[in-house]
Amino acid sequence: MIFDSMNNFMQYGKLAPAAWEKILKFLADCTEKSPAGRYEIDGDRIYASIQGYETHAPDPDKLEIHRKYVDIQLLLAGKESILCRPVDDLAVTVPYDDGKDIAFYRAAEGNSVTVTLEPGKFAVFFPEEGHMPGLSCAGAGREVVKVVVKIAVTEF
Repeated sequence: MIFDSMNNFMQYGKLAPAAWEKILKFLADCTEKSPAGRYEIDGDRIYASIQGYETHAPDPDKLEIHRKYVDIQLLLAGKESILCRPVDDLAVTVPYDDGKDIAFYRAAEGNSVTVTLEPGKFAVFFPEEGHMPGLSCAGAGREVVKVVVKIAVTEF
């Protein structure tokens, strides 16, 4: 997992230089007023989803992982927490769905870290890194606008 400021975004470009340039170009045009939906950046290799929703309380059965894609998550408006932890020793609550590239685990207590996303910050989740996004932050409104960029692992 990476959690950092967008000011440092390009420092991570060494991971996938061609992809990172395309993503940065796409993100430069995103605002909280950008229409919700899926955006093709480079076919199925790199795409983004802009979504607006209300944050929520944690659901212990919804710690998610992906296998085919790396997630880059950043907020355009609002504030949310993301619980992160390894899934090696956790019980599967929804088996991996290859078509949706997702599985869910029961988030046991301990060994977890919570990061707070707000505009100007981003998080990157690599395959098999458990994360539970969309969590409410104390003292913050519940409405958020978020961009999730999916990068195929083959781009790394």
